[in-house]
Amino acid sequence: MTTLQLFEIIMIMPLIFISCLNKQDNFVISTGDVPIYYDVKGKGYPTLIFVHGWSRNRNDWDGQIDYFVQKHRVVRLDLAGHGESGCNRNDWSISAFSQDVIAVIEKLDLDRIVLIGHSLGAPVILETANHLPDRVLGIVPVDAFNNVEQKFTQDQIDNILAPYKSNFIEAYINGARQMLSDSSMIEKAIQEIASFSPEIGVASLESCYHFLTNDLIPALREVKVPIRCINSDIYPTNIDVARQYASSFNVILMPGVGHEMQSADPKKFNQLLERILSEFK
Repeated sequence: MTTLQLFEIIMIMPLIFISCLNKQDNFVISTGDVPIYYDVKGKGYPTLIFVHGWSRNRNDWDGQIDYFVQKHRVVRLDLAGHGESGCNRNDWSISAFSQDVIAVIEKLDLDRIVLIGHSLGAPVILETANHLPDRVLGIVPVDAFNNVEQKFTQDQIDNILAPYKSNFIEAYINGARQMLSDSSMIEKAIQEIASFSPEIGVASLESCYHFLTNDLIPALREVKVPIRCINSDIYPTNIDVARQYASSFNVILMPGVGHEMQSADPKKFNQLLERILSEFK
């Protein structure tokens, strides 16, 4: 090694050290000693916490950040097993995922929070709100809870999971083509799934179906904060049934979009979310 090379290494080491420190500052340890990655931008209340769906990551909310940081503190996180967060956990239940969100909230000492959760993120934020009712002003499930009384037998769940167990990537691609409305979004989903663990995918999907079957209605009965869904019009949402368990349940429909509505039409989605936020005091 030359003197010049040694000098260059000495000069760059402080920059590497600072970079590592900054990244460590964006991690918190959740249940099972799993590191959870998050980012924070903006100032203002209420604080918005965005929770992604199954197999995805915090970048699903890229279309919302610049819009909402003008008036709000905005927090995004990667649930365990997703994105940059850790995978060293055996419990992939909705309850465990909610602990990831709670860990971030407690580290940042947040209150006056609105939780926004897409797909699998919807039951996660519902569980989180029930653990922290004094900190949460309201929750916004995104394309979720269409029929809260729908139940799944274990045979039905096994049939749903069978293609994923056989060929995870192929099953995921087939599902993406059915649920997403834009070819570029399908391509993006296919690229992202390459780094997602099939084992975690199957386990977390099964846990989600068990939650919807066994725990959703009790969680709705327990919730103390308003629920305002933003759903696509692909599948009808039974508002009357949901209100039997949570009287504050309401839905705004976003027509002409698929499951990933926040990415398909971020401008429209942001306007609808902003309208909902005005209801939370």
